[in-house]
Amino acid sequence: MPIIVYMGISETKVLIVDDDADLRAALTDFISRMGAKVNTAGNVPEAQRLIQSEIAPFDIIITDLKIPGGSGMDVLKSAHERSNETLITIITGYASMETAIEAIRLGAYNYIAKPFSLNDIGVQVRNMIERVTLSKENARLSLKLQEIYQQVERVQNERTDSIRMQEEINKRLQENSRKLDQLLALFKSPNPQKPVISTAVINKLSQINEGLEDFKEIS
Repeated sequence: MPIIVYMGISETKVLIVDDDADLRAALTDFISRMGAKVNTAGNVPEAQRLIQSEIAPFDIIITDLKIPGGSGMDVLKSAHERSNETLITIITGYASMETAIEAIRLGAYNYIAKPFSLNDIGVQVRNMIERVTLSKENARLSLKLQEIYQQVERVQNERTDSIRMQEEINKRLQENSRKLDQLLALFKSPNPQKPVISTAVINKLSQINEGLEDFKEIS
């Protein structure tokens, strides 16, 4: 079966945990050629150290069930303590229905019995990589959609504030215009007893006119 290189999955991080150095090397070469970044560990403490020390959680972990320093179940638990999104495949030469059920109950993505061919495990790895890639793309699109919603909400709020400001400006313009009309009507009145234009009135008219001009500039 030809190796399929998935474009855009360079961020897929894989951890292989097995005390068989030859198997680790073979899986590392095989999975690396799919475009993933691969780390390895030969025992449980080493695997747990890598799981905790990595800046971003591993996307995929392939671990043997029987390994020095604990078991594959310990690796599974440590991985899911860090991130429930990590996909974990348990491989073992001591397969049983009980251990398979226990592994799945604890959150294993898959359970593969030894011996297996690279093509057999390759199918599982490809499926996991595709799932990881789709999950990351969905997360990216969800974040982008959230940003768009926030931008729309911000624009709507700004538009609402602008409308309120314009309404306030128009209200004050109308009020000033009304006051000016009242004063002008007073001095245009034919009443012979109308008051002469005093300095105070002139100042008042000037203030109103200045206010009108200010609001016109703002609007």
